[in-house]
Amino acid sequence: MTQTTNERTRIFISYRRDDARGASGRLYDWLRIVFGREQVFRDVASIGAGKWRVKIDDALAASAVCLAVIGLRWCDDTNGPRLADEADMVRHELLTAIAHTENGLTIILTLVEGAKVPKKAVLPEELHDLLEWNAYPPSEEGWEDDVRRLIGAVADCTGHVPAADVDTLITRVSEAEARMRAFEQEKHLQLDQIRALTGTVAALTGQLAERPASQRAELTEALEALGRGDTAGAEAEFERVLEERSTVATAAAHEAAEAARHIANLALLSDIGKAVRYYRRACELEPGHANTWRLLGQAYLTVGDTGKAMPALTRALEEAERSCDSWARMAALTILGDIALRTQHLGQALAYYDTARTIVIEESARDPANTQW
Repeated sequence: MTQTTNERTRIFISYRRDDARGASGRLYDWLRIVFGREQVFRDVASIGAGKWRVKIDDALAASAVCLAVIGLRWCDDTNGPRLADEADMVRHELLTAIAHTENGLTIILTLVEGAKVPKKAVLPEELHDLLEWNAYPPSEEGWEDDVRRLIGAVADCTGHVPAADVDTLITRVSEAEARMRAFEQEKHLQLDQIRALTGTVAALTGQLAERPASQRAELTEALEALGRGDTAGAEAEFERVLEERSTVATAAAHEAAEAARHIANLALLSDIGKAVRYYRRACELEPGHANTWRLLGQAYLTVGDTGKAMPALTRALEEAERSCDSWARMAALTILGDIALRTQHLGQALAYYDTARTIVIEESARDPANTQW
């Protein structure tokens, strides 16, 4: 394994927030799990107070590797021109990283969400050196093997030895994610609910990243149980977080609401009454969260209670409009249309569906790289 100088031991993640925030967050969690929290820099979580250029320069000066995370929107019509803007943070990160390659820093192009290596013609000339570095394309289909290869490359660059439990953890998380997806057919859950469940597994992965290796045993067991469809351990973990955050000031209301949502997501699989209770608690803690109101409405629909589902979904639509959340608006309108169709209010159903369809068309045209639309 190649050893670096003592000055260069850290791992820097460069990404565009409106391009691959979720994928970079997932990588950030796994790199912290594998190499330790203090070794990984990602601007949202690590930059702290102060001047951003100075923080980035200092972090890259201490880094042995820079992961340049590239998604489908990294170099599109909106973001491509930003790479030529002297004030752009990503440009500054990459130019600084390129300058440090002469002193031992390695750049790894990390292609996510099906992105390809950018063409030289779309990059400013001063960024062309990026294309000389190897690219790693972690994919959803081969995530386990891909992330192991990436971890091996980062270990070679930094000289760090990966955590002993990393292989087990990657397997456990992958099994839990697969089990959650399988519930779509087994439990007849909606796509929104499956997404919420996989988000809960991601939150558990984030909890792993926050703990030293010596304190991960209970979470590892909870993930293993989740892979078998047993949600008790994972629910207990979020119960602990909820209790802890509920006793703190209102600044922790979001964290408490998140914990309540995760408990409700898991409870959908075995205790719909409990799911309803915790979605309601999350709504009380964070009343402006449109997605929670929608999940509450869907939970009511699961037990056939249209009377309670309607006001929850109407509130979901109101909060989505208030926060200008196009996806949440479209999703609430679609479910309201489904209810109107069930109850034979066909004109109302058509109005809901038509408005949802308009949103989809407009957003698809505005952001064609976003395959979610």
